[in-house]
Amino acid sequence: MKDAVRDWSLFALVHVILIGENLFAPNGPLGDVLMTYPQWIAQGFTGGGWQGITAPGVYPMLALIPMFFGAYGWGLWFLFVLIVNGVAFGLARSHNVPAALAWLGFLTLLGPIAVGRIDVFTVALGAAVIALADSHPRIAGVLIAVATWVKVWPIVLGLSALLTTRARSIALWATVTATAIGTMGVAFGGFANVTGFLGDQQGRGIQVESVSATPWLWDAFSGGFSAVMFNSELLTFEISGNSTAEVAAALTLIELLALLALSSRIVLHRVRMVGEITTHILGLSLTTLITVLIVFNKVGSPQFVSWLGVPVIALVLHWHHRWSPILLGFIGVIALLTHIVYPYAYFDFLSLEPIPLAIITVRNAAEFVLCGFAVYALLSELRLEELANEGPNRRVIDEERVVPERG
Repeated sequence: MKDAVRDWSLFALVHVILIGENLFAPNGPLGDVLMTYPQWIAQGFTGGGWQGITAPGVYPMLALIPMFFGAYGWGLWFLFVLIVNGVAFGLARSHNVPAALAWLGFLTLLGPIAVGRIDVFTVALGAAVIALADSHPRIAGVLIAVATWVKVWPIVLGLSALLTTRARSIALWATVTATAIGTMGVAFGGFANVTGFLGDQQGRGIQVESVSATPWLWDAFSGGFSAVMFNSELLTFEISGNSTAEVAAALTLIELLALLALSSRIVLHRVRMVGEITTHILGLSLTTLITVLIVFNKVGSPQFVSWLGVPVIALVLHWHHRWSPILLGFIGVIALLTHIVYPYAYFDFLSLEPIPLAIITVRNAAEFVLCGFAVYALLSELRLEELANEGPNRRVIDEERVVPERG
């Protein structure tokens, strides 16, 4: 009982701090919730079309769910945040208290952006998936589908779920649910509107916070031809300079190829394995795939770092003494450096002041190193598990229990 009081008191304290930062920190960290989301919801109610359903949108259509709560003021928004994070924390805590507390620590390090965007909903759903993957695979599959129709990144939850003992159930329910949601959306609003967010991403430039923007930022700082520009259509800051358009186009292809290569390796591992899947690989897979999405993403918004909260839970829940401490250390540093720049030094960063520019450079370098190290760790463990599975005592997965292979 005392432990429960302690843990939930910490949950309340962390969220009081995060809410306070969103309301009182400089540079308007809650800007999207107070300004952008209400505009998009009002567009639907006034006949301008619902983004992602009856009108093209920046995000998939279920992003309207968290946006709706932001459309009626910060009070309703934070009530929504407390509910979804509370459910996620309770589920994580019921499986592993250190994992749940590690997530709270991550949120604290990351700061207000952790609860100030629609990503908070997808991260909470992702945390629930980790907690429910083994015990309730059908629910986990449904949650993956819902989260992916809010933002695209949770698709890596489905890929990583192939490395669990209930992979077939999760994959089936995720696929069926995602297809059903997409079909209903097309029936109401048409294929072009439902998939409009994909085309929107194609035409974007390199956002200033992204890893790829780093060399052009320093070129602009040193008086070169590069410059920070505001994209009024997308309401974001981008870097312009020599070859930025070509690099932005190439990054999309590189990101897709990297995800395809890693996904193929994960699928191949699942095919090769007739033995028991080692659970710690789930955390490695999530860290790898999410960092690929961040490092090779031309957008690179600060809220993308919040996605790493899901592998934080998995890395602690499925602890590996060799990999977990290093990966968690990098994630913590990345979260803290993101917190410093956004929101506190954000406009100084946009003005190319040297200290925040140096901080974002170190943060971006840490993301790049984390990505490379996570890829190495994942591929190493996949190979080791496959070698171990070739022995005479291998065991077969039947989705309900692991049993000795029949000769």
